[in-house]
Amino acid sequence: MPLFQENIYRNTMIKRLWFMVLIVIACTNASYALSFDLDTIASKGRFLNFCVSAYRFTDKFFNEIDTAYVCPTGYRWNLKFRASSWTDFNGFYFDGNHQMGMLSPFCTSIGADVQFMAVSIGYDINVNKIFGGSGKDRSKSRFSFEFSSALLSGRYYSIKNDDGMNIKYIDKKLIDEIPFPGVKSSTWGIDLTYYFNHHRYSNQAAFSFGKIQKRSQGSFMVGVTYQSQKLHFDFSKLPEDMQDWLPEKWKGRDYNSDGYNIGLSGGYGHNWVVRKKFTFGVTGLVIPSLHYGLLNSEDKGYSFRMNYRLNASAVWNHNRWFIGAVARWDVGFIYSESTLANGLFSLETKIGWRF
Repeated sequence: MPLFQENIYRNTMIKRLWFMVLIVIACTNASYALSFDLDTIASKGRFLNFCVSAYRFTDKFFNEIDTAYVCPTGYRWNLKFRASSWTDFNGFYFDGNHQMGMLSPFCTSIGADVQFMAVSIGYDINVNKIFGGSGKDRSKSRFSFEFSSALLSGRYYSIKNDDGMNIKYIDKKLIDEIPFPGVKSSTWGIDLTYYFNHHRYSNQAAFSFGKIQKRSQGSFMVGVTYQSQKLHFDFSKLPEDMQDWLPEKWKGRDYNSDGYNIGLSGGYGHNWVVRKKFTFGVTGLVIPSLHYGLLNSEDKGYSFRMNYRLNASAVWNHNRWFIGAVARWDVGFIYSESTLANGLFSLETKIGWRF
């Protein structure tokens, strides 16, 4: 490449980099997060002036709030330590006379989140595995990455369970636990949610603790979801009497689902400020989705699924410190030759410090 072309290319890339940096900062937080003078930057030339103007427009579009209801924390960073317990569950409805429910061993995990402005990343480790409990030789893990502004939020998550499950009930009757090691599942997904009343309602205040809700307020929300999921149930690993109990068409077969789901979500969230430092939050979402992939067949095809999500939280803020708890329920229904209810429940307690 000739030298003059190389210089043009380098200058173009530098301009694009400046533009992207300012837009990302604008999307993730209000202007107080910047520690340099925007007017000084804008005076350096037409391109930087354009970048600053784009930043200010984007910041106002994504993060404008009614400060009588919501306010920033005043800090760019926060560090959270958490302890959580979670489990996944499956309920098979083969027909009117054959129903089976199972629950995985509760996984107790510890982890941490580091959040800069509105972007956070966290990871959990399985305490059971470390100390030789259930799942010592198997894996059970979660990972999450979140982005949020006043206007919308996004989340990437992954969940893996190769820890087996315990059958809890048969035909609507509770029974003594029957170990069922023939279960493997893995899921990862992306969610994007828009909040209609984003000027006065803050999902961050209740669930990621990135803002402070000053007065009670709620909001309707809509979004899009993408999920890749693999589920495998090897019924040959059931106890012999359980294999005899299975309906005829399921004897000697496995249950397999391997594909992706694309859905639209809709729901409502509300934050209650019961006292100056205490906030309680609840959100509920309904997610109809279309699945494409394998479902108990060697041929790929389309099928319909429904998911329901309910989240609840409580948080106490005191200067830089905060303590909170978040409970999440996520249940999906898979319709095939039988109906499978597949879900996850988790409870997290968190303590953090803003800086």
